[in-house]
Amino acid sequence: MGGPAKNAGLPICTLRYDDRDILFLRRGFDVSIRRFATAVLLFTLAAFTGCSAFAQKHRPVLMISIDGLRPDYVTQADKHGLKIPVLRSFLTEGAYADSVINVSPTLTYPNHTTLVTGVAPREHGIYNNTLFDPLDKERGAWNWYGAQVKAPTLWQAAKAAGLTTGSVLWPVTVHAKGIDYNVPEYWRTKGEYDHYLMEAVSTPSGFLEEAEKVAGPFYARDGGLDLDEVITKTAIFMIENHHPDLLTIHIVALDHLEHAHGPFSPEANETLEQIDEKVGRIIAAELRVHPDADIVIASDHGFLPVTHKMNLNAALQNAGLLTVSGKSKPHVTAWKVYAWSAGGSAAVVLNNGSDKATEQKVGELLDRLAKDPVNGIDRVLDRSQAAAIGATPDAAFVVNWKSGFQMGGALTGAVVEDVPLSGAHGFLASHPELHSSFFVKGTGVKAGKRLGTIDMRQIAPTLAAELGVSLPSAKMDAIALR
Repeated sequence: MGGPAKNAGLPICTLRYDDRDILFLRRGFDVSIRRFATAVLLFTLAAFTGCSAFAQKHRPVLMISIDGLRPDYVTQADKHGLKIPVLRSFLTEGAYADSVINVSPTLTYPNHTTLVTGVAPREHGIYNNTLFDPLDKERGAWNWYGAQVKAPTLWQAAKAAGLTTGSVLWPVTVHAKGIDYNVPEYWRTKGEYDHYLMEAVSTPSGFLEEAEKVAGPFYARDGGLDLDEVITKTAIFMIENHHPDLLTIHIVALDHLEHAHGPFSPEANETLEQIDEKVGRIIAAELRVHPDADIVIASDHGFLPVTHKMNLNAALQNAGLLTVSGKSKPHVTAWKVYAWSAGGSAAVVLNNGSDKATEQKVGELLDRLAKDPVNGIDRVLDRSQAAAIGATPDAAFVVNWKSGFQMGGALTGAVVEDVPLSGAHGFLASHPELHSSFFVKGTGVKAGKRLGTIDMRQIAPTLAAELGVSLPSAKMDAIALR
């Protein structure tokens, strides 16, 4: 039998016997007597034991990722004067991590991909939000496409087990395998016209057009609460009309306000309070359809405050390692080395990876820059050290900044500039303030259980176990929730 039958709330019998082994039922006796006898034995054992030897409990899973949610927004809500009753309920009604050690760099796309694969960027292939594109040939494109993910996902595992899957605005999911109902994160102009683009890339064909009758036009806007409201309405429409067993949702406005004003700013706090209400509506819809569902609140990264930017590519240009043209709109025309920004860190990539002379020159330059405290560099990792933390294999060096600093985007001019207080992520996960969140409640989840510090790669195998599906590519142990 190829996968489990769906029977909400009851054990599911999964006889892991490939469909090819029983094709004799249609194609004649082209299977050996031994294989036939084995199949009969398995089915007979299952019948007499009530499937107890093979049973797996299927619990629907709703995972909502709140982009940029540090765990202390919830665990220390009183300290920050936050009124977030829905999120705070997880502390008493479910299990929660004090901290989730995420993957480096602490960016949205690499970490969201880890959340659904259980593996690090070296295995799933997503190292940054954006493409490495020094010459801007792709006009600011991001890593939008599901085909870029090299590791199996929870959606694929659930789909293979006969479950229904859905996703709303999850990163790296355009045309992703295994998602039945999918409204991916994608844009080109972030203008209203993009809703036609979203209708074209969402699946199945026609689904988003139906959802938009309730939710309104779906496009990226500015990443604020108006987008979160459309996401919320779209997710509820999906739940009520298609009942996905696994649904992943990405909520974005908190990240937007933290970038603009910093973590725990009045603007960010007010936004989280409004997100709390939206999350409550989604959870209520889920429990009406799946009363036995596990509800998961996760995040991709935390935040640090920023008051300075260091324009590392401007320093490389000053050293003659980068050629920049254009006064009104500077752009790279040739490069020996380029710093691929992740916000709070950067991968420094050589055009010719075997050019040892340039690598030595760059190393000496970065060492000088790191020794000057005005540049705010926390540390510089060489090629072997970068490989050890799972950085892109193309990185000759990785630069990580201190709290208060991030990489700027200027190619010329001042190397360091003061900026108004804002927020950033993308640092290495060695900054505790960049760690992310995991809260879960559901039938049988131990109430008030503190999980301590967990590894983000444990989340996907944990959810696979709750779904009753197999995700063997995720090697870390599942978290004990009961």
